Amino acid sequence: MNTLGKVAVWSLPLVALMVSGCAAPTVDFTTLERPGRAPELDAYEVFVGQWVWEAEMVNAEGPDRHWTGTATWDWVLDGRYLHGQMSARSANASFEAAGTWSWHPTEKKHKWWMFNNWGYPQEGTATYDVDSRCWCMRFTSVGLDGTPSFGRYTMRVIDNDTLEWRVQEWADMAEMFPKMEMRGTYKRK
Repeated sequence: MNTLGKVAVWSLPLVALMVSGCAAPTVDFTTLERPGRAPELDAYEVFVGQWVWEAEMVNAEGPDRHWTGTATWDWVLDGRYLHGQMSARSANASFEAAGTWSWHPTEKKHKWWMFNNWGYPQEGTATYDVDSRCWCMRFTSVGLDGTPSFGRYTMRVIDNDTLEWRVQEWADMAEMFPKMEMRGTYKRK
């Protein structure tokens, strides 16, 4: 018997044992309970509502340096996800975006996803500092230039009607090659 045959003969009982133990157990839904809403979601409450915003693209020139837009955030899925929609416009460019923000129950992190009408996604994690009322949201995305981006939003809650923010994007994870920087303010409608 050749080596391949010997491996097959000795492996067959082991594979049979493994396969018999891989069958999915019967699920009993009467034993499953829906968990309570994570209290970490409460930190998102300040965003709920309708907003207008203005921003400056720090590394743009001329009329494309000034951006304006609107945003709306609402709770969905029994208050477990914050859903947002945003519009953005400069003199020569515009886009719309939608996203969700939530708390991941097993990773114990605030997580978020955004998608825009150019077909480019963003996703990341967020940390919230209660004392400074500041969010730091790191992300990976496809930038408006169509290339991979690595970035960071910071959002500081000035009061319940004012949010100051800054976004920075880099072409690399080491943040050595900047792509863009924008600073702005949201005002509640």
